[in-house]
Amino acid sequence: MDLGGTTAEYDRKFATPVVTHVNQTDEEQAILEHNARIAALETLATDLRNCLEHATDEKYKRYLAVKIDRTNQRLEQLRTEEF
Repeated sequence: MDLGGTTAEYDRKFATPVVTHVNQTDEEQAILEHNARIAALETLATDLRNCLEHATDEKYKRYLAVKIDRTNQRLEQLRTEEF
């Protein structure tokens, strides 16, 4: 099962906040973008785990495990990041 996308494509797809406000401050915009990046990475991690569950090729499973680990590291980094 192939996801058909890269991490950068997930970021572009999910990083845009759904609701924007005209009088939004730069800080509020940064928080929305930060939360959107976290949501995109969570979606990517979920998709990767689903692929891992159904994968049969051992080499592909190792590849997915590395991608999941890197995605989880980036998620942890974003969650602990301060503005």
